[in-house]
Amino acid sequence: MAERHLPLRRLGSLLVGLGLATTLAACGGEAPATDPAAAVPTTPLWNPCDGLTAEGVGEVLGADVTMDAGRPAAPRCAFAPAEEGGAAIDANYVLFPAGLDEAWDTMGQLDGAVTNPTIPLADDARMVVNVDGGSLLITGFVQNDDLIQVVNLVDPAPYDRAVDLRAVRQVMTDLSAHAEDSAFSG
Repeated sequence: MAERHLPLRRLGSLLVGLGLATTLAACGGEAPATDPAAAVPTTPLWNPCDGLTAEGVGEVLGADVTMDAGRPAAPRCAFAPAEEGGAAIDANYVLFPAGLDEAWDTMGQLDGAVTNPTIPLADDARMVVNVDGGSLLITGFVQNDDLIQVVNLVDPAPYDRAVDLRAVRQVMTDLSAHAEDSAFSG
């Protein structure tokens, strides 16, 4: 099971690594801060959950979910099923000025069916759908300018593929709209 998902994990690692490399490059040759408070960001971190609600995600899934948005200094965006056995969704992001096409090219061949959904306001989007061990796995990527947001869904059998695909597309649409209303819009 782990080997089949390695390419998607590799993408996540790549996107996070590229975001970290961009952040480190922006720091240049500056000396590390000696004051621990100086390392705390003064502006809020981006949280994909700011553009989503548990009610909205639950509505497209057709089931109740609970949202974990983390804390302002440690954002997180996860939706867990209220009842055991339901679909779970999480979202994360990376700032990557080279864009989704370039990130995609570095991933190589992915397991699963790849599509290019049309997401309003997005510069680019991709979805990868796979079934493994009886669970439906969907990962969506949506790009708005330098921001690439990633949506992951896992739904154990018996799952409703049409509902899950529609849910991921809707979450991608909501994330794209939120990005356009943010400082990330060009």
